[in-house]
Order: sequence, then C-alpha cells, then structure tokens
Amino acid sequence: MSKAPKRMAKKKPSFLRRLAKGLYIVLFILSFIVVAGYAALNIFAPEPTVEGQVTIDPNRHASPDPKITDALESASPNANPNALVLNRREGVYTCLLLGVADQGGSDTIMLGVFDTKGKAASLISIPRDTVVYAEGKYRKINSLYSIGGEEATAAAVHDLLGVPVDYWVSVNLKAFESIVNQIGGVYFDVPVNMNYEDPYQDLYIHINAGYQLLNGKKAVGVMRCRNCYASADIGRAATQRAFLVALAKQAITPANVDAIPGLINTFSQYVRTDMPLNNMVYFGTQAVGMDLDTALSTGSLEGEWISPYWELDDESVLAAVNNLGIYQENIPAKALHIVHPSK
Repeated sequence: MSKAPKRMAKKKPSFLRRLAKGLYIVLFILSFIVVAGYAALNIFAPEPTVEGQVTIDPNRHASPDPKITDALESASPNANPNALVLNRREGVYTCLLLGVADQGGSDTIMLGVFDTKGKAASLISIPRDTVVYAEGKYRKINSLYSIGGEEATAAAVHDLLGVPVDYWVSVNLKAFESIVNQIGGVYFDVPVNMNYEDPYQDLYIHINAGYQLLNGKKAVGVMRCRNCYASADIGRAATQRAFLVALAKQAITPANVDAIPGLINTFSQYVRTDMPLNNMVYFGTQAVGMDLDTALSTGSLEGEWISPYWELDDESVLAAVNNLGIYQENIPAKALHIVHPSK
C-alpha cells in the first residue's frame, strides 16, 4: 500500500512534460502559421508603391489624351520655375470611383481616400455637371468618360483638384442590382418619395420614403434618381454615398460567405479597374476592423448651378481638398484648376 503513492508521483512529472511538449508544439505550429502568413501577405500583397511627390503646373490644362497626362505627370520640376512640388503623406492612397450607365457617360463620380496608417477614409462626390476645361473647351466632367474613358476622367479630376489619382474603379450600375440581390437586399432609409419615369432609359422609379429593405432594382432606382431632389445631382450624390456605406456594412458579414462566388462573378462582369489584385488584397487587409461610422467621412464639392454647369466654390473646395490629408503640406489655391465660364 505504501508503494502506490510513489508510482503516482513518478507518473506526474512525465505527464506534465508531455503536456508541456504538446503545448510547445502547438504554439510552434501556430507561430509558424502566423509568421508564414505574414510573410506570404507581404510577398503577395505588399504595401503599394506610389510617387512620393506630385508636380503640378499651375498653367496646365486637362486633356483626355493619356499621353498628355503622362507627360504632365513625368515633367521635371525644373522644367517650369512656377511648378509646384507637393509631398504625399505616407500610407495615403486615392481611388476614383465611377458609376457608369449603359447609355454612356459617368453617372456617379467619387474620389475615395484611404489613410492606411491612420485607419481613416474619405469619400467625396464630384457633381456630374461640374464644369472643367478639357481639350480646349468647357465641358461637364461626366462627359469625359464618353471621350476617353476612365483615364480621361481621372486626368480631369487630377487637374481640377490638384491631387493624384492612384487607381480607378468603374462599376456598371447593373452590378449594384446584382450585388444587392445576392446578399438578400439592403436595408436603407430612403430620404424622399421617388417617382420618376424615363422610357428612353427604361427607367421607372416608384419608391416611398422611409427605412426599408431594397431589392436590386429599387437600389438602382435610389442610386439613379436625380430628379427626385430639388438640388438634383447634389441631393442624389448624398444619397449615393449613404447607400454605399449601408451596402458595405451589410455585405461584409459572415452571413454572406456563401455569396462570395457569385459576387466575384459579378465583379468580373461589371467592374473594370486598373488596381492590381495584390493591391486589392492589401487594402482589404488594412480595412479589417474599421468602424465605418467613425472612420469614414463623406461630402461633396460645393458650388452653385449656373446653367448649364455646376460651378465650384473656390474657397470651400480648397478647404475640402486639404481636409483629405493627401499631402504633408496644405495645398495652395493655384494647385487647383477651378474654372468659371459665367465670369
């Protein structure tokens, strides 16, 4: 009877050693997975590289011709004594978001800014009737898409606001209908009663105001109805930004995991972009955990309607661009190229 406790005493250290060894192996495997995953992420999706400085000629004119745009971007600061050289903040990237209808032209124009270090983002609408000077004449900015596609619109935004456009994403409005349907609809507070018909565009919108579940067709109607607001495109742009935030919040949930293959197919059909896949992965990982209620700020370029254009207000637009935080220094007024045909 006196030997039994001794045998138990001998087994106890052996059990603890095996347990410790097992835990050590588990921790080693987990550490290896974390390190390997981190290494793979940095190899496959490293931080995007962009030019640290942007050179701006205050006397420039935007052109839908990409060759002219490239020449402006690569021009030496010494080539023009009046050229401005602005220094970009590290980890801050820009992306132009275009919503395109089948009839041509960009129905929606927004500039997104993502501060990967500060975990903050901005989304600013550029009214489609904003007047710009391009290819020797005054034009509405949305018309540039029909002339030279995404590159022409990006060049005009760069010229207008004096900011770099790192990437562009062009989304056919059919994508919104498909995406909304695939995730089972989007709950959204429609701000006004919407009643509008345009047989030429096959557009029939009849949606009551209020919080409700929108299917794909109604979501497109909410995104497109500009005649439903007294302020026309300005009111619509505010609704578009709010809807995009609601869509993002409700789409990125565990419940929609099964919809991923369909969403990928939708993107391949209706979305065009010059953003490389590894950059998409990087931005996606950087966005994980962001609270869009606090980390995302939205707005629109202010101005007034002076037929047939939306003419921007110089001071408010300059303040809005500086608030985007793209550069280390404040942007001077001469870096922007705001035009006023009415004056």
